[in-house]
Amino acid sequence: MSKVVTGIRDPLDRLWTHRDLDDTPDDGNRYEVIDGKLYVTPFPTTWHERAGLQLAVILTNHVDGKDLGEVFHSGLKVALDELTGVGPDVVFIAREQADGLLRDGHYGPPALVVEVLSSKHSLDTKVKRDKYASAGIAWYWIVDPEAKVLWEYQLRAGEYVVASEHRGDDEFHPALFPGLVIPLARLWGARPA
Repeated sequence: MSKVVTGIRDPLDRLWTHRDLDDTPDDGNRYEVIDGKLYVTPFPTTWHERAGLQLAVILTNHVDGKDLGEVFHSGLKVALDELTGVGPDVVFIAREQADGLLRDGHYGPPALVVEVLSSKHSLDTKVKRDKYASAGIAWYWIVDPEAKVLWEYQLRAGEYVVASEHRGDDEFHPALFPGLVIPLARLWGARPA
């Protein structure tokens, strides 16, 4: 006969903070905390990594050349509040937001976050989108390397609206970066077998 123990709380049944991310294992998974809930995503696909890296390179060249701020690719912790710490695929921190950049990540909303879709689409298209909007991040891009689509969202009156949508080999002219042209074909590259 098994005995039910009451009054003992499951250690995983609690609110997580962005500080808990410092203690997650280095196992190739991405750990994020959104509104106190822990999310774990597996290794990204090749297409995911290619699109994110290529976009980061293009943005870095533009941002550095105009001294607009700094671009980070995958892995920078962005602490939006005590119960939210995320690691967007690409982050642009404008020069005037540089004071939020500390040793363990960026504190506060950056100017732009980019999520590249991989295994958990609803995390990026619903959960993170809603959190990024409520945190006041002015620009959010979602990149789908499988469908070859990029959506540019702009925050208006506390909600994201689609500012533009680009498919296939279109050229993307982001409103946040006047004069920049992003050839989407560069994000997709050659597909592995």
